[in-house]
Amino acid sequence: MSTLLSEQQVLRKLGIKDFRNLTKAKVIHLASMLDKMDPEVAKKALEQFPEFAKTTSEMLHEYKDTLDKSFSSNDESIRTVYDAYNSIIVSLQKELDKENIPFEERKYIIEQMKEIADKISDKDTENKRWLATMCAIAGIAITGLAAGLAAALGANTQAESTDSDDDIIDV
Repeated sequence: MSTLLSEQQVLRKLGIKDFRNLTKAKVIHLASMLDKMDPEVAKKALEQFPEFAKTTSEMLHEYKDTLDKSFSSNDESIRTVYDAYNSIIVSLQKELDKENIPFEERKYIIEQMKEIADKISDKDTENKRWLATMCAIAGIAITGLAAGLAAALGANTQAESTDSDDDIIDV
């Protein structure tokens, strides 16, 4: 098992003289080290930086705003793509509605419409994958920060088994 980081090691890794000099930019770095610190060192760091919770909250709010902007931009972009595909399908449908079109041309138009429908399906799948990835990244960031803070404050973050020896059946 590796040894826990001392106060001096943490300060050296952060490049600061004491925890009062902790900047907003270094808060995430500190949070990522909380589980590797001696619990007393982590508590001391948090005591000397009383704005930790507020700063962390601000950073998460900024992260949420960034995600919101990304989702909004994604919505606009995907809507533009769907509108373009829709206009192509409408144009093809108008051609298909004409009376004197040979069978081969009708077949070709229908194949083109099917191809557009496949592209829409692919774009939808790609978009859902992107949304899931963004949500996963946000979840990991928030969970990691919360776990680090909980570990630093001495909370028990270990999952406990509810199994007991009485539940074991000998075969």
